[in-house]
Amino acid sequence: YKLKFTYGQVSAAGAYEMTRNGSYESQGNERKRGLEDESLSHSPGHPDQSKLTKYLEAARSTNTELATANAIKHYREVYKGPFPCTPHDLSLYLSHYAGTLKVATLEQRRSLIGKWHEEMTGSNPNKSKLVLETMRGIRKFHNASQKQANALPLDTLRETVSFLADKRNRQEGAANREWRRYSRDRAMLLTAFWFGLRGSELVNIRLSHLTFDWRSHPPKLTVMIPTSKADRSGSGREVTLVALSELCPIYAISEWIEDRFGGLDIGSETIKDQFLFSKVDRWGAVWSDGLNSNSINKILKRVFDEARENGAHIPEHFSSHSMRRGVSDWLIDQGASWSQLMHWVGWRDVRSARKYVDSKESLPSIFMDNNQRLSVEQSNKDKGHGQPSKIGHDENR
Repeated sequence: YKLKFTYGQVSAAGAYEMTRNGSYESQGNERKRGLEDESLSHSPGHPDQSKLTKYLEAARSTNTELATANAIKHYREVYKGPFPCTPHDLSLYLSHYAGTLKVATLEQRRSLIGKWHEEMTGSNPNKSKLVLETMRGIRKFHNASQKQANALPLDTLRETVSFLADKRNRQEGAANREWRRYSRDRAMLLTAFWFGLRGSELVNIRLSHLTFDWRSHPPKLTVMIPTSKADRSGSGREVTLVALSELCPIYAISEWIEDRFGGLDIGSETIKDQFLFSKVDRWGAVWSDGLNSNSINKILKRVFDEARENGAHIPEHFSSHSMRRGVSDWLIDQGASWSQLMHWVGWRDVRSARKYVDSKESLPSIFMDNNQRLSVEQSNKDKGHGQPSKIGHDENR
């Protein structure tokens, strides 16, 4: 049989046909075309067709489709495996790269390839007993603790934000409006940290997703996070932050908007639909297009490097996910519960929260500290310090 698409096709024999322009067609574009063709076949030329196409496109996850296309490309062009594949083919592929690729990478690849098969052929080789047993064996032989991003400490955030604020204030009013970049970076850093946002969540926030409440004392900011890795239904979630005594993102965002638009009403139709964080070029011009999530790490690296060059004591190896881990660590240190942490950061799986909480718990240390405290209390009692009253002593006995 053949799986027919608009421009390309995948045959049962595994021939991945070339597209008209001579390049391999990504799975995301094929799926998009397939959905559009299906909808057009029912009502071609319908006045609502453009709206339908827009909603179908919004329902897709660009990151997932890109990862799927890369997984298939690796299987087909690097490994040169037959495609579509059988459970035996997929198991051989996993075995070939076991010990070379990380277990987490293999898990992602098999999941994406399996979902592609399920959507396009109706069967999923990833769910077969052979593939499941193969992965179980690979995990036993090659599993290792997953590397996590370093948490950004509050002191490092404070030092970096101070540097950005100083650079902005020194250059404000200059003919070259590069100071706008420092204003944006400060607001972006504080927003990512305190709201615990992933890079993909941060870059999708628009001005219309912000609701300032300046009449409240202290002021409040409600952010509607429209898309999230864990939000499969696309319903979004709202998070409200009350103004903080220091390092407050509310005032930083407000100043960035003022610097960007020069006091224009962000409630106007032409402005409110723009992305909150956009590219700022070397001349200080702000682009209307939003940032790419992959560019966040590059921006952060540049910010931290500049801060170090100006005397800031900032450790190496921070990424966009360091903001999320940083605020999670800080909240845990302040006594936040798992449910509070999951609600604020947007986790749906308690195992994700446990990775943060467990790293903070050391049971031997806790009990040793308790024993040392009890020993000190007992020593003080023996010396007559803090001796309880006779009645209280008798009651305790």
